[in-house]
Amino acid sequence: ERQVNLCSLPAHRLVDLGISQVPEGRRIFPNLTVMDNLELGAYCRRDKAEVARDFQMVFDLFPRLKERRAQAAGTLSGGEQ
Repeated sequence: ERQVNLCSLPAHRLVDLGISQVPEGRRIFPNLTVMDNLELGAYCRRDKAEVARDFQMVFDLFPRLKERRAQAAGTLSGGEQ
């Protein structure tokens, strides 16, 4: 297995490797819809079918998000965010 020094890679290469940072707290785009926020999180992913499966998995785990996918994300409760 090949080892890669991540410290020397630019941010876009880290994304290509599937590595991302999720900040602590409610870091959403409050004026965008729930779906828009999810789509922004998948912006760099190329396999659209895989992205669709992942969205379905999120909605299976969090059915309220599916119900509210067209709602502005900033109007969700703290737990829903």
